[in-house]
Amino acid sequence: MPDILDEIVRTRREDYERLGPGFGIEIPSHRSRAVVPFMAEPGAILEIKRASPSKGDIAPDLDPVTIAGQYIDAGARNISVLTEGRFFKGSLSDLVAVSSRYPLTAFLRKDFILYEDEIEVAYRCGADAVLLIARILDRPVLIKMAALCRSFGMTPFIEVRDSADVAKHHAASKAGPVLAGVNARDLATFRIDPLIPATLRASLPCKTVFESGAATPGACRFARQLGFDGILIGEAAARN
Repeated sequence: MPDILDEIVRTRREDYERLGPGFGIEIPSHRSRAVVPFMAEPGAILEIKRASPSKGDIAPDLDPVTIAGQYIDAGARNISVLTEGRFFKGSLSDLVAVSSRYPLTAFLRKDFILYEDEIEVAYRCGADAVLLIARILDRPVLIKMAALCRSFGMTPFIEVRDSADVAKHHAASKAGPVLAGVNARDLATFRIDPLIPATLRASLPCKTVFESGAATPGACRFARQLGFDGILIGEAAARN
């Protein structure tokens, strides 16, 4: 079975080399709003998500500003914005649009970040937190990127899925605060195993988010009972 994550990373490198850190989007010269603390209190992170490699189109015609407003009206204080274009049909322009429209809401840039200059781009586009996937970043790079996020006042959101990722997370956290996310979805195959977050939660002594697979009230209660501070809801939120 092909490794979907490897394919995403390969194409992301190609697009970066061809288009630069803005991936063809005009990036603001400066940030237009103050940084909002991300995950300041327990709760849900709802996601602006048009498509995925496993599901195909989810909400291809969504308007990011409209759906962000609906999420906020429903009580969401933290919103994830997928900015990868080929597989998820997102864009940095989505992040710019929602962050400028809703200055009191915290926004996560969710992408496959590989290069240091993408951190400043996220900041200028209005992100308050940046997803850093431990599996695709060597330990020294992850440590440096987490420090760069903090230097801009943003929260490093480090995603883990196995013990090697947890070790990288611990190394990055020694220099300053980080947030953890445990993905129930294996990004290599896109299969979900909700027991993975359950086994890793105790090894992460910081605020931690349960990612993927929590699509019902019961699943959300299960995540909270495991000690998670937040849940990230993507497809289920975007479809409804």
